[in-house]
Amino acid sequence: MKYVLNLLIIGLILSVYGCENVSPDAVELSVDFSWKGMKPCGWGNPKIHVSRVPDKTKFLEVSMYDHAYSHDHGTVMMPYTGNGIIVRDRFKEIQGPCPMYTPGRYEIKIKAIDANKVVIGIGSKTRFFPEKK
Repeated sequence: MKYVLNLLIIGLILSVYGCENVSPDAVELSVDFSWKGMKPCGWGNPKIHVSRVPDKTKFLEVSMYDHAYSHDHGTVMMPYTGNGIIVRDRFKEIQGPCPMYTPGRYEIKIKAIDANKVVIGIGSKTRFFPEKK
């Protein structure tokens, strides 16, 4: 049952995010991060943990989206070395969180991509900035 539910979630994500070259066997990645040490309105990414990455992964695509203001904060592609940790400020091409009035809701999405540029895994995590106590 959990497998079927995961496939439905992946299908929903793919339908929302467009028609890419996605494997029908794409898996759900586990993504987590914290805003610890991040200053508002800067450039860079938080420290990100990603797991359940398929063995055939050659690249990770990392993107951040602001749900409160429907704003894309950037997307970058990096070679995947087998390490499930993306260090803070690895990417200066991503605009950090910059809420205007209230805590903003930001989503970090990771795609695992193989050597043929096929998406073989997708996962995301959403957190408020600043984080609620």
